[in-house]
Amino acid sequence: MEEKLLEIFKLAKILDEKQDQVYADIEYIVNKDRTLVISIRSKKNHAYLEKASFLLSEKSLIKIDDVIVIFKHYIYGGKKDE
Repeated sequence: MEEKLLEIFKLAKILDEKQDQVYADIEYIVNKDRTLVISIRSKKNHAYLEKASFLLSEKSLIKIDDVIVIFKHYIYGGKKDE
């Protein structure tokens, strides 16, 4: 789990450096549920383009993998010119 979270943080940094249109927004809510909210937002008006929210558990690894795929899509050619 920790390796996946570290990868998301690294991809968020790369996204901000490579993209002029979007940025990553990561929120971790520490309560009994331990909720992680990861979003891709517009730099222009801060609108949400993609948003994933899930509880951190072993079952959430699949969702984290999906978020990694989405980040890579935006980094390597997704919404770059929109």
